[in-house]
Amino acid sequence: MKLLFSLIFLFASGLLTFAQDAGQLRFAKIISNNMVLQQQKPISLWGWAKPKTEVSVTLTQDAKVGEAAWASINDSTDDKQDNGTYSVTMRYVEKNPPKLATKRLKTRAGDDGRWSVQFPAAKASFQPTWIIAQAAQELAVVQNVLIGEIWVCAGQSNMGWGNFNRKGREAASADFPGLRYIAWEDSWYKPLADVRKTIRWQECSPEAAQRFSAVPYLYGAFLHRYLKVPVGIINVARGGTLGQTWCMRDELDSVDNKLMKTVLAEHDTQTAVWDDPKQVAALMAEWEQSCEVARKEHAVKVAKAKEQGSKEPRLRLPKKPSDARAGWSPPAGLFNATVMPIRHLGLRGVLYYQGENNNFMRWTRYESTFPKVPVSFRKAFGDEVLPFGCISQPGWGTFGIDPEVATIAEGYAIVRDIQRRALEADPNADMIATYPTGNSYIHPAEKLPVAEYASLWALANVYGKKVVHRGNEYTKFKKQDGKLYVFFDQDPVVHDRWKHIDNNAAWQVLPQPREGKAPIQGFIIAGADQRWYPAKAREIKLDNQWCIELHSDLVKEPVAARYGWANWPTGNLVGRERLPVPTFRTDNWPIPEGVSYSSEAKKVAEEKLKALRETAQRQALERKFRQGQIDLAALERDLNKGNAKGQIESKISRMKALLDEFETDLWLSRQLKEYDPDFAEKLAALRNRISGLKND
Repeated sequence: MKLLFSLIFLFASGLLTFAQDAGQLRFAKIISNNMVLQQQKPISLWGWAKPKTEVSVTLTQDAKVGEAAWASINDSTDDKQDNGTYSVTMRYVEKNPPKLATKRLKTRAGDDGRWSVQFPAAKASFQPTWIIAQAAQELAVVQNVLIGEIWVCAGQSNMGWGNFNRKGREAASADFPGLRYIAWEDSWYKPLADVRKTIRWQECSPEAAQRFSAVPYLYGAFLHRYLKVPVGIINVARGGTLGQTWCMRDELDSVDNKLMKTVLAEHDTQTAVWDDPKQVAALMAEWEQSCEVARKEHAVKVAKAKEQGSKEPRLRLPKKPSDARAGWSPPAGLFNATVMPIRHLGLRGVLYYQGENNNFMRWTRYESTFPKVPVSFRKAFGDEVLPFGCISQPGWGTFGIDPEVATIAEGYAIVRDIQRRALEADPNADMIATYPTGNSYIHPAEKLPVAEYASLWALANVYGKKVVHRGNEYTKFKKQDGKLYVFFDQDPVVHDRWKHIDNNAAWQVLPQPREGKAPIQGFIIAGADQRWYPAKAREIKLDNQWCIELHSDLVKEPVAARYGWANWPTGNLVGRERLPVPTFRTDNWPIPEGVSYSSEAKKVAEEKLKALRETAQRQALERKFRQGQIDLAALERDLNKGNAKGQIESKISRMKALLDEFETDLWLSRQLKEYDPDFAEKLAALRNRISGLKND
């Protein structure tokens, strides 16, 4: 039987179904002790039994029924015996709790042994619930179930990261038995019918919370305390994943561009090898031969080292070929192995935190893959309006980078922009800005505000609560007299608070600097030449409407603006409750290509980006020089206001200092001889003239 199972596991095609221990009755692995069922949605339950067997499923809060069923399949000895140690456990007090009448449904297992039933929707409840399945003489029981809100958390390492600032004191008070958590990660090249790993739901306690991932736990805790209902968090995040692995394969196949077709074709070629035992055997034989060659070469090196009395070299064997069907982040891989097995489960929504890995020369494919992520989750769970909250990237890298360079290949900025554009017209999704929480480390520890921003989005947009949940968002811009004027909306709650006032102050309707009365930072503007410059910004009224005016001494006719465009943005605008203003751009100019689907393509893209970056660095230096000339002249005027002689003398001194550079800079002096053979005489004449002016 084990051999048969192994063969099915390795070589099955289509929807992979596990052998069920000779058809033993059981639930799907996600349906297990301590779980949460989604309230106000039909309750779908499923599992496996012997093919064609009749299965009876009971859902009950009747303790007599549930405890009797549980006792019949478990040792009656309590695993949590009192050891005499003093302890305190929080409990919930429900007034007039909703009653769930005991219901029993019958079904029949199919040819593959799979069975399923669907109970009517139920209200949230902290009352212990049992799920009992019976087939002939077999019994399967799930106990300590609650009814409340379920969220799936997906993404990469910042979703899976466990540590966060203030964890010690936060987790120590995390006594929330109504908050339940389950997590695993897995990857497979085709959709799985059930979870492959051993998984279990856990009640939140100070001990258990230490092991929970930071953002999922904090997000669940925020919702649990605010909504006062049980909350279940399903965390399937895996570090270092790409957007492509969180999509349905059918959705990826529908992407009509050469890049993704190349990626998918290569993946299919690699997995086909592992579907063929002969090719696998040949691959392993080739690897063994390589290992044998390496061992022989190592033996020669060891003998030589002994002769010379030097340190014995380390044996390094070739890397063993890994199964391409279970790669780390292949197309649709994690979706197949973690989302598809639980797709029949009712849930409230999806919280997604991914994109960092698409920063590294993979943002061009993200244009195609990220829009497919919410579509894939909605198709899998059969809910076209399933809420989808996308946490955008925190700040990372070098702070205050020149805008000319930042607009070339700052991948985080591009990823944020892709997410914003993909979700801006989706009423059931949003991009949640978090860039102020970052730093120079790719895994910033400020996870508490990230979860807070996300929970505020859910409370406002999913649960209809009257909470301030976002900063002001960009709506439009106007061009006038060599300046740009950028307009913003408000959080709905903030808008209602001030809408009755005819003449609002700027702080009531516009985003404000995080530091209070400080300069507005983070804007850049460009003219038709698409060359970017830092913008000076101020609050102003245009057509009797508050907006932010942008201009630069170096851009006569600006046509586009961007805000927060960098890996680690300098943008300091926040809305009410100090919630960050999302990054945005007003232009639709092409983004430089970032691809890495092959070594050749990556090399070509890197060379193009290198050339663009070098040009951008020169432009930044030239811009600083030009701006410095303007700023210095203004400082001279201010320093010698009303004193023409002082201004003239200051400029003469500057001219003399510039001439001195031609003599003190030896490299420049040599270049000038080639530039103009007569330059030395002209320079001397000019120096004499300037000296005469100073003497006068």
